[in-house]
Order: sequence, then structure tokens, then C-alpha cells
Amino acid sequence: MGADSWQEFLQGDENAFSILYCFYFNELLAYGLKIGFDKEVCKDAIQDVFYKIYISRTQLSHIRNIESYLLHCLKNRLFDLHNVETKINHINYNEIIVERENSVVESIIEKETELQLEGKIKQSLKTLPPKQRKIIYYHYKLNLSFDEIALLLNMKPEAVKKSTYRAIQKMRESQQLKNPIFTFLLPLL
Repeated sequence: MGADSWQEFLQGDENAFSILYCFYFNELLAYGLKIGFDKEVCKDAIQDVFYKIYISRTQLSHIRNIESYLLHCLKNRLFDLHNVETKINHINYNEIIVERENSVVESIIEKETELQLEGKIKQSLKTLPPKQRKIIYYHYKLNLSFDEIALLLNMKPEAVKKSTYRAIQKMRESQQLKNPIFTFLLPLL
């Protein structure tokens, strides 16, 4: 629904814009609240994001994943509002505590390991049905609780929990992964 409405909006359908707004508003609001912003600030930021999209739609034809784009824009707008509100113009480096510095080699090894793991996870996510992919995204990427996901997807929290468990099992089986990340994820359910 979102992708179809997005394409219709890009082609000039004013009604599709309204559908996009209604379709994504609750998800964007839940995301903004989850990352720690006030409800009214989130609402204002959502309005700002949709206003900007509306006035610049002719330059947005390259956007394929509107949900991801909206979440990214909202996060950026919220942090812009926060910076303006608190008048943060510089960083006081004396207040930043560096607990541990990695050597360049250690950093490269960590990054490479991260990229390999990320690739395996992305590959195994492709084996999931869209609804399970969305549940995994909400739970692990947006850190939404099962209750919050249940509200967004009109499901029961227990059904969300079971679907998450099954998705992780399926991901593990699809890659025959014995990676610690998959072992780590299951006990969190």
C-alpha cells in the first residue's frame, strides 16, 4: 500500500499523499517516541518531513523504499530540532571520556567481522515473509516491544513473539548459522 501510494504521489496524485501520511503517521510517531522525543515534538517533526516531501516531490523519484526514507528523515529532523532547541553549537571535548582506544588493526578486523555478519543476516532476512521481516525490523532495529509491534500491526503480543521466534529460527536454518548473534537473539524473546 505504501509503495503504491508513493508512486501515485510522485505522479501527481494529491490523494495518495494523504494516504501516505495516514498510513505512516503512527509508525513514525512510535519511532520518534521510542528514541526519546516528546509526543508534540514528534508530531511537529512528522509534519515537517511530510511538508518537505510534498514541496520537493519532483526530486524524489529515486526513492524506492519510502518507509525507510521517512524513518531516516524523521530521525534527522528530530535531532535538528533538538540541536536548535538546546542551542548545541559546539562539542566540549573535555567532557568526552574515551574509555578505550582500539588500534587501527583491531578496528579494521572488527569492521570486517561486522560486515560479514551483517551480510549473513541480510541474506537470511530475504528468506522471511514480508510480515516477519517487518516484525524483526521493528523489534531489533527500532527496539519496539512486542506490545508496541502488536499495536502497529493489529496483532496480539503473543502472536508477535511467536512470529519473531519463528523468524529467527528460519533465519538460522536458511544460513545454517551457528553465529553467536542468532544464539543471542533467541533468549531475548
